[in-house]
Amino acid sequence: MKTIQSSFKTALLLSTGLVAVAGLIFTIYGAVSPGQPSFDQVIKDNSKSMMAEGRQTFRFDTFGDEAFWGDTLQLHLAIEGANFGGVGAGLSPETALSLGLKVDVEMLSSAIIDQLKKNQLNLSDPAVTLLLLKRNAVVGLTGFFNSNGSLRSVGISCSLCHSTVDNSLTFGIGHRLDGGRTAI
Repeated sequence: MKTIQSSFKTALLLSTGLVAVAGLIFTIYGAVSPGQPSFDQVIKDNSKSMMAEGRQTFRFDTFGDEAFWGDTLQLHLAIEGANFGGVGAGLSPETALSLGLKVDVEMLSSAIIDQLKKNQLNLSDPAVTLLLLKRNAVVGLTGFFNSNGSLRSVGISCSLCHSTVDNSLTFGIGHRLDGGRTAI
């Protein structure tokens, strides 16, 4: 009888110890306190944050290449044209769209969208290109502006070649479609 009691006590102590160790391990490696997200949720949130950060980099980071396009080639002067302090006629949205550039409709104000729908926005005016650049609406092309509003430089991001739009508003103007294929 003593052996059975002794074995029972040993088993009880051992199971209590295992539960305590398991509880400690759970506390260290995976416990979720009330009000705290689970580890899976932390991973999901981190993944979502990294995707948003990556999308921002892909769409808008020029990695400093505006030094080449602006300082060396002076491309911004040809884009803005002589009427705005540059050279030549300037780059109209009409010409830019015909060359394969795209416009992200989500970066446009409702007033601009309404003007486009009613054909009231002059797409042959380089001033409209500058407006689109100021709104970060030209897919893959980032404008850098002086404090007086003139174009100082332009830079190119990954999305110039690897994004397109769905043409939901008109040809070349729509919702972005980011991807790994060449868009132009």
